[in-house]
Amino acid sequence: MRTFRNRRWLNELGAGVAVLVSLISLWVGVRTEQANSKMVEANQRMVAAASWPFLQLDSGNGDENGQPTISLQLQNAGVGPAKIRTFELFWNGKAYANAKALLEACCVSQQKASWAVSTTPPKDFVLRAGESRRFLGFALKEDNVEMWKQFDRVRFSELSYRVCYCSVFDECWVTHLTNLQAQPVKQCPVPAVPFGELARLSDDQANVVKR
Repeated sequence: MRTFRNRRWLNELGAGVAVLVSLISLWVGVRTEQANSKMVEANQRMVAAASWPFLQLDSGNGDENGQPTISLQLQNAGVGPAKIRTFELFWNGKAYANAKALLEACCVSQQKASWAVSTTPPKDFVLRAGESRRFLGFALKEDNVEMWKQFDRVRFSELSYRVCYCSVFDECWVTHLTNLQAQPVKQCPVPAVPFGELARLSDDQANVVKR
């Protein structure tokens, strides 16, 4: 009888040990899976951070030779390339399709001026980290002084922007270029009036447009 009880006790002990081992194995497996998930997430964040683009506006009124030239540029201050999808430029809340239309609206003067505006459509291209790309240049000439000075004033206080860009992993953001805020979006919205379209020029407007 005692031998039977001992065997029963040993069987119950063995079953208990087996259950305990199973529970420990399950706990170890869960913790390992959690640790792996956290490691994968951390690696994904590191990769995303290493490829993060961030666009800013770079604006000045003098070129590399010291000549008075207003220039507006997109600058990628991030660490990864930026795919520029859409670009919009506004003056007092209204979107303009090109530099000619913008200058005629914001800065027309009594002075009959010849134009010297260079533009590059700031969309559908890749801007590498640390690089800049000028999308508008306006050189000061003897016959456009009033218009040039007016545009030099409004470029700070009255122009605004909306740009949508994506990383190499197709993570996309919308930015207004003038602050450190970039709103994540699932896809870039289609602008009603994209900036950068080539304007039709009349014969008496010596507008030099470079692509």
